[in-house]
Amino acid sequence: MSAYDVVKTTPFFADVLDDAELKILADHARTEEFDAGATIVTQDAAGHSMFVIVSGKADVTVREETGTVATLEKGSILGEMSLLTGSPRNATVTATEPLTAVEVDKSALANVLWMSPTLVERFVEMLMKRQRELDRMVGGVAWGMLRPGHAELTNTIRDFLQTTE
Repeated sequence: MSAYDVVKTTPFFADVLDDAELKILADHARTEEFDAGATIVTQDAAGHSMFVIVSGKADVTVREETGTVATLEKGSILGEMSLLTGSPRNATVTATEPLTAVEVDKSALANVLWMSPTLVERFVEMLMKRQRELDRMVGGVAWGMLRPGHAELTNTIRDFLQTTE
């Protein structure tokens, strides 16, 4: 499965980007392989990318919780807030079996932003919807989720994506 096939079938991207933007994003994404037991992201670590799982499974753990809080598999995404805002990772994600993922980093998304100035606003709307869904799913405020207002989130994303590393 190509990076384009992955991003065009991932609602996080497909619900926000048009086909031309998806192609630009996919051209700058990369496929990563993780062995069972490998740490994909570590809680509180800096992060500037997100992952879409293509195959395999991973467990999500949060320091403040006992045991696994979620299991991710094909189609799951992780790290979206770090990609968009540069915020530290909210959880540790560990592959429980060999795992393949498409990684989209800040520079890949910045290429699309340069071509589409309205992109930030579209992502803010999608993130706010996703936060409401997660809150409903867990019966309250989902662990570790950033809770800025619309304008603050828009400014945070715009500022982060427009800065160079």
